[in-house]
Amino acid sequence: PSNSSKVQMLHLKIDEKSYGRKSIFSQLTLDLQVPGVYGLVGKNGVGKTTLLECIAGQTSFKGGMHWNQQILDKSEVAWCPTHPFVYEYLNSTEFSRFFAQLMKIEQIKSKVVFDVPERPLIKEFSTGMKKKAYLNALLQKEYTLYLFDEVFNGLDMESVFALQKLILSLGKTKIVMVSSHIIDSLFKICDAIFWLNDGRIERFERNEYRNLELKLLG
Repeated sequence: PSNSSKVQMLHLKIDEKSYGRKSIFSQLTLDLQVPGVYGLVGKNGVGKTTLLECIAGQTSFKGGMHWNQQILDKSEVAWCPTHPFVYEYLNSTEFSRFFAQLMKIEQIKSKVVFDVPERPLIKEFSTGMKKKAYLNALLQKEYTLYLFDEVFNGLDMESVFALQKLILSLGKTKIVMVSSHIIDSLFKICDAIFWLNDGRIERFERNEYRNLELKLLG
């Protein structure tokens, strides 16, 4: 995608998103026009995961999500949920191969993100190690858009740093959205952070992070 500011890269318009009788979003709009790392914060239950799922095409809503004025195929979106699903009766290598076949990944990147033991089955892994195995499988290819929901949960400090480094690298040429309740981790890597509150979304630039912190504390 072009880096020109004239090109509207991502445009999300949610006219209505509800679960049953409960309305989650109404008339919510999000526009991102340049590559970078964008954070998403808000209190539990405000809809951060739902918003990312709408962008990723993982849930239906009234409205639309467009990339450069076109519909973006789900295969072009790297989607890492808070609790990614892994097949526990495979080892990490087998899972990566299975994921590649499932997602029809033809040109596999040889370098993995995390060192994950190959021999034990995934069911024996810790929560953090399962997430590493999923990320290794997910990031076998290059995507157009990257969405990470509470991606630092369960990871040790070394892995958090490694993932932050990767996200910063991706953000040089891609749009990356990261939700996290660990606000400091977002302050370090994000070009801007979106605050989700009462069905509304507000953008804060780097020089406004202190104002955002005060809002979150309030």
